Amino acid sequence: MDTPLCGSTDKKLFWWLMFVLGASMLFPEYIAPLFVFILYIYFIFHFKKTGRNAKLGTMGKGIFAYLIFMLVSSIWSKTHMASILIALLWLGCFLTYIMVANVVNTKEKLKFAITAVNVSAGIIGLIATLEIITFHLSKQTGMHFVIPNPLFYGINDRVFDFLPVEIVNKPYRTRASATFDNPLILATYLVITTPFCAFGSVYFRHSRNRKISRACLVFAISGIVCTFSRGAYIAVGMSILIMLISNRRIFKKLFPFVFILAITIPIGLALRYSHSNGDFLASTSHRIDIWKYSFDMFLHHPIIGLGCGTDNIHTLLRDTYGIDRAHTHNLMLQMIVEGGIVGVAFAAAVVVIIAKRLYGLYEHKEYRYRPFAVLYTASITGFVVMSMFEFTLQSAKEMMTFFILLGLIEATARMETNSLQLADDELFSYEEITEYDLEEDAEEKLQKQNKKAVR
Repeated sequence: MDTPLCGSTDKKLFWWLMFVLGASMLFPEYIAPLFVFILYIYFIFHFKKTGRNAKLGTMGKGIFAYLIFMLVSSIWSKTHMASILIALLWLGCFLTYIMVANVVNTKEKLKFAITAVNVSAGIIGLIATLEIITFHLSKQTGMHFVIPNPLFYGINDRVFDFLPVEIVNKPYRTRASATFDNPLILATYLVITTPFCAFGSVYFRHSRNRKISRACLVFAISGIVCTFSRGAYIAVGMSILIMLISNRRIFKKLFPFVFILAITIPIGLALRYSHSNGDFLASTSHRIDIWKYSFDMFLHHPIIGLGCGTDNIHTLLRDTYGIDRAHTHNLMLQMIVEGGIVGVAFAAAVVVIIAKRLYGLYEHKEYRYRPFAVLYTASITGFVVMSMFEFTLQSAKEMMTFFILLGLIEATARMETNSLQLADDELFSYEEITEYDLEEDAEEKLQKQNKKAVR
């Protein structure tokens, strides 16, 4: 008999969380975080009502310590108000991690959470693809209907005028942005979520779920191609490579998608070059200059950095170095310049904790959690590679997506270590993840049987 999705006590909370994980990414940047803030209030009241406390865990405590340091950095920042607002936005999006880590506490919820991420990535990838298709059709055939790019460009143009900070609202004709503000933010989102689609394509037990995940994987890959981001191409390639080498079965199942990548990425690069008007190669040289000047900023403020937010960096790049760019185009450099050695030490501690969590999942007895370890490692690897070319945590939805990923890692690790908080009506129905919860082929089953026989 199947275990219920969740006890009646947590049912409404869980489904609203699924909305935050999936559907909120379809809304503009200034609306999506509002769902998090509102849901968190309900989450806190609900947990107290059911006699539970929201646990941060070691990872959460490390992240919280870093975020508090960045909030404190607004004291020595030259743009105090902007630094405070950015730090508070970070803390607000961090609530996503807390809810995911505490609410996703059964294998059924974990599967639905991954499905929510899959479907959201597929829909957004489809929107991105249609943006580019309608743009090129309009050029070739004179068709009048073109999907706005970004999708909310017209709405953004009005809303941004009322915000207390200046935000550039720019249309992107030749590079897809979908529901995000620019192509690089969309690329970051899809790089993180594409491995989830690949996971569902291989491991979901029911063929219908696998088919849905495969469709979402195709659309997510198509969306990445339509961003025409070289960094995203390398990043998603590394993510898929990690999944391919994790075992033979994944290689066989995902090889057709690798073939799609091998064909479409060169086409994407050629299309971007044909529309670049000489900027394609110049942008690389420009970025190297930004990295060099950013490192120079760090050398002048090595201990505690310039303070939270991009405004300090933007001002120095523009006024001192003559480059009008908003950030360092490299997440690691951004964190070094903003937080100095102290901030990097906090961030490094979080990285170590994440690595330990992933290693624990990978080495769990009977390897029941290894597929999840591979999924999360592939997603983080793609994020890290993308972060070498872009400041990948500059927007609210990027932060939310990143904290969703970390929340799922923490939630799965709590299942692996039996440190869960369950509702009263889940205590008797809870079942651990077993080898039968994920799809296996005959070869894998035979290998496991042989291992058990040897033991």
